[in-house]
Amino acid sequence: MSRMKKVLVVQSRLQTEQLERERNNYCRCVGKNAEGTFLSALDERLAWTYPDEFLKGQDGVIFGGTSDFDFHGGRTERDPARIMASIILSRSKLIVTYALAENIPILGVCFGHQLIGEMRGGNVTNDESQKKSGTYEVHLTEEGKKDRLLEGVQHSFMAQYGHKDSLTSLPEGAVLLASSQSCKFSMLRYNDKVYTVQFHPELRAEDAVRALQANPEYLQPGTRVESLVRESPETERLIPLWIERVVLGVFSSGKTEPK
Repeated sequence: MSRMKKVLVVQSRLQTEQLERERNNYCRCVGKNAEGTFLSALDERLAWTYPDEFLKGQDGVIFGGTSDFDFHGGRTERDPARIMASIILSRSKLIVTYALAENIPILGVCFGHQLIGEMRGGNVTNDESQKKSGTYEVHLTEEGKKDRLLEGVQHSFMAQYGHKDSLTSLPEGAVLLASSQSCKFSMLRYNDKVYTVQFHPELRAEDAVRALQANPEYLQPGTRVESLVRESPETERLIPLWIERVVLGVFSSGKTEPK
């Protein structure tokens, strides 16, 4: 009997309650086919120069979001939140480099999407035309419609968002899989093992409401959060599909792709 697959989730959050909520969301999404394990990108005790220690026995890695740190966020260069984002970037680079060398699948979510985009030369900035909170429609590109991860996914679907910064240029080696009027680079593929999304596929509508209520700085004063959020069933399929089709390597033919 083969062992249960493991997926490491790298978290970048300060608040214990939000950390726990994020863990529960990812454990639910990872499902029955894999086990989620967790690591804080803020942990000073870890030997960040030895990523093999974190990734030993892991079959995939997810870089999650944050409401605490920004690459820009409209902050000054010396703002502690921007400085910490740079530290997280340097730590994550080592993990990404090792994972790529070992052919370990990677999924970047929101801040994780920006993190990997920044590593690949994409421009991440506080773009007023793209920052948003709530549920927005996303459209697959022609490349997205042909992508094996997205096979069977509707060509337009609703997704949960909550971000200040955005990618404003396509990173080196990235293929655009999905976009929208309010999000130029909603979903990217770097190779058949590395995908990133600006939205939050780990959130159901009720999770998105709680997340926004916990972060009122993402909202206009007096906003009723429930009015911004809609159901997003198609997006909720993406992490289970990533586990099945990328981590496990099982595609619609039922065959397992060789490692």
